[in-house]
Amino acid sequence: MSRFACDGGHSLADLSRKVGRNAAYLQQYIARGTPQRLPEAERRILAIIFDVDERLLGARDPWVPKR
Repeated sequence: MSRFACDGGHSLADLSRKVGRNAAYLQQYIARGTPQRLPEAERRILAIIFDVDERLLGARDPWVPKR
């Protein structure tokens, strides 16, 4: 299995662990679509890590970075 690095130098395995899941969680989400939708708490953590509006990750009530 290859190591996939995301923008910002984070690997999917690192990000998966940061949201409290096993190392393969986000790779499976991207490759297999499992789960179909990221839970709210996990989306919020990823939005904060990447400093992006949560709506880009599918949120309805977003966390918006301070600019």
